[in-house]
Amino acid sequence: MTYVLAFDAATEHVAIGLASIDGGRRSLVAGVDFSAPRAALGRLLPGVQALLAGAGLAPSDLSAVAVGRGPGSFTGVRIAVATAKGLAHGLGVPLAGLGTLDAVAWRFRDTTGLVGVLGDAMRGEVYPCLFRCGEGACERLDEYRVSKPAAAAEAWAATLDEPTMLAGNGLLKYAELFHATLGRRATIAPEELWTPTGASVIDAAFAERDLPSLPGALADPRSAPPGLLLPVYTRLSDAEEAESRRVGDVPSTGVAGPDGGAR
Repeated sequence: MTYVLAFDAATEHVAIGLASIDGGRRSLVAGVDFSAPRAALGRLLPGVQALLAGAGLAPSDLSAVAVGRGPGSFTGVRIAVATAKGLAHGLGVPLAGLGTLDAVAWRFRDTTGLVGVLGDAMRGEVYPCLFRCGEGACERLDEYRVSKPAAAAEAWAATLDEPTMLAGNGLLKYAELFHATLGRRATIAPEELWTPTGASVIDAAFAERDLPSLPGALADPRSAPPGLLLPVYTRLSDAEEAESRRVGDVPSTGVAGPDGGAR
């Protein structure tokens, strides 16, 4: 039996999932999600420990770890990625990534059609991403990016010609704007579906194809050492922007940029 742990803390909502693989068949063993505004640092690891204990497992039973690498809150992404790297390194298991926006989209795996996920990027911006979901699967159609809400809404209004389900914590601020811009094409999902769950982070992890991916890590653990995984920020942090204004440029930060490559 192979066990995989996946979690995400890139929003103010923490989601943790545990899956088993037996004879090629994957099953969700346990999952938990909870609101943790500014508290992920103190609640993520205890949540992992409680989930494993409740399933009668120890960390040493894990064969791989997967973590939400964003985009989302810079602090939340750092907490999750640092925790995952420590766990994977300490256990000697591979570390794979999953998209935070993808984990939201996978909550609509059985909803046929387009799903638009809007992550709150703060600073008056959003992370907009389109997915096509249905029949138990979701496919990401966009690259991760950051945008002003009005620009993202107008871009979708100009290109979308079918009904679209909207979800994501960016709707807490901008639901009215997107609904007004998209009109009848937009349906706002219930708020309880705007954040990842333990089940959806597992689904997103197994569906991820960007490297290092969980399917690749399970096939060849050497392909996904903990040091290989980079968070996805899509833009400079406040400190980097301040440094850029001061000196005119900043060195590569070693995190993944909009195209997934190191910036």
